[in-house]
Amino acid sequence: MIEINLLPSEILGRKKNKNLILFTVLSVLPIIFMCTILFFSLEKVINSVQGELAWTKEKTREYQPLLKQLQELRDKKAELQPRLIRAKEVAVNRYPWSLVLYEISRSLPDSIWLTRLAKNIEGKDQLITIEGSTLNQTMDIGKFMDNLNKSSLFQEMTISLVSKVNIEKTEIMAFTAVGKLK
Repeated sequence: MIEINLLPSEILGRKKNKNLILFTVLSVLPIIFMCTILFFSLEKVINSVQGELAWTKEKTREYQPLLKQLQELRDKKAELQPRLIRAKEVAVNRYPWSLVLYEISRSLPDSIWLTRLAKNIEGKDQLITIEGSTLNQTMDIGKFMDNLNKSSLFQEMTISLVSKVNIEKTEIMAFTAVGKLK
């Protein structure tokens, strides 16, 4: 069967336009409705996030003095760090004097008495100077030096000075020994 439309073309065109307008309106309305709902839900999220941002800014302002104190403490730590390192080096490189004195007393012959004991630092070496006197000439000085060189604390102990001194008709040998602490 063949359909023939006898309506004039103007009426026929209006009918097509009405359908198009109706379709467009019915298509756009749900989109506008969805955008409105999305806008209001996003507005709630935005308000929530803005509230959190304001709270965070307030907390940041509260912690600014603490941050300043923390920075001052870090600066102070950086300033004190080299001093701490030097103090540790001194403590590590320090000999226990009780052990040094004990070792010297063990090495000391009966006829020698000490008059001076000093320690100097030259670079990484710790030098010790021992001054003393004896009545028994050089024999006891040699024995003392030999005992010190056998000790585990001293190395390269040598006599740097030996001199004779007369005190009330008694001849005394004064000596100076120099060496390194191991």
